[in-house]
Amino acid sequence: MGEEAGGRVLALSDGVFAIAATLLALDLRVPEGLPSGELHAALHRMVPPLQGYAIAFLVIGVLWLGHHQLFALMHRIGPRVAALNVLLLGLVALLPFPSSVVNDYDDEPVVVISYALNVCLIALVQVAIVAVALHEGDFVPGVTRARAYVPSAITAGVFLVSVPLALVSTQWAMLSWLLLIPGHFVEARVNRDPRSGG
Repeated sequence: MGEEAGGRVLALSDGVFAIAATLLALDLRVPEGLPSGELHAALHRMVPPLQGYAIAFLVIGVLWLGHHQLFALMHRIGPRVAALNVLLLGLVALLPFPSSVVNDYDDEPVVVISYALNVCLIALVQVAIVAVALHEGDFVPGVTRARAYVPSAITAGVFLVSVPLALVSTQWAMLSWLLLIPGHFVEARVNRDPRSGG
């Protein structure tokens, strides 16, 4: 796939991530026409949805950064990688739906698990993209297997672990998603380690 076509793939990807992130905010609204005495209570009720939005936005942000960094390591985007990327974008576009349901039913394990599995599938598709790109020689010279695989593997691991955790406590499961932050530092350390070649 040529440079121009590759640019279109990345432009489409950025657009889907941006729309998914924007849709997260659609449920954040205070009822209109409230008396001033009820506004404070209404704003207080917005705290849990805002917390849910912050976590969901963080997740999409981490996914986008990982996607951006992965494709920046490629000198070409082959047809198989492009096809897998379309599948990945379909799963990203779906994220606002389970995120909205989590905001309303965050005490239901099946709801939290459905969101976690959605993100886990995105990460696993990205792992598949890495495998295909390595096989077809799409990466620029010097990219190690660890550098290519670790970011997606961390995301998949964090959300996979949260699935059984949700059966015990949905709140702890959602808080565990914040492990993406230290996970990013682990990834950076692995990629700086010269022994992590592949």
